[in-house]
Amino acid sequence: MVIPFTSSVAREVLKSVPVAQREGAYALGATRFEAISAAVYYARTGIVGSIMLGFGRALGETMAVTMVIGNTPQVSLSLFAPQHTMAAVIANQFREAADELYLHALIEIGLVLFIVTLIVNALSRLLIWSMKPHRVMARQRRRADVAAEAAPA
Repeated sequence: MVIPFTSSVAREVLKSVPVAQREGAYALGATRFEAISAAVYYARTGIVGSIMLGFGRALGETMAVTMVIGNTPQVSLSLFAPQHTMAAVIANQFREAADELYLHALIEIGLVLFIVTLIVNALSRLLIWSMKPHRVMARQRRRADVAAEAAPA
């Protein structure tokens, strides 16, 4: 569920690595593996952002995650024991909420889930936007400024 989304965003981030980065590595005598390592190093924040986006997307999924982790409403200290997510609590108990306090508690769980999902997605978007071509454009502007200063008047 996470891998297709994460891999497609990471692929786009790796495609946004400037060709000059790889060519520069080859020009310095790097092997193919070293050039790929340089490209991955250059795109590391975007790759981390894509992983966060994938998990943020999965965080909001309800039934798929509920069935994967076991759907047991007991807290366990083991990471491998069946658990219950916030989305699963809302999905499984909303119809049984007869009391107003119970209903408000489920709505507050939904609000906390929304805030956590929003924070994870915002942080991952910021990481990915930091990899956008605005850095390349800024570098080109600096080169143009240097060329303009060096040109005879």
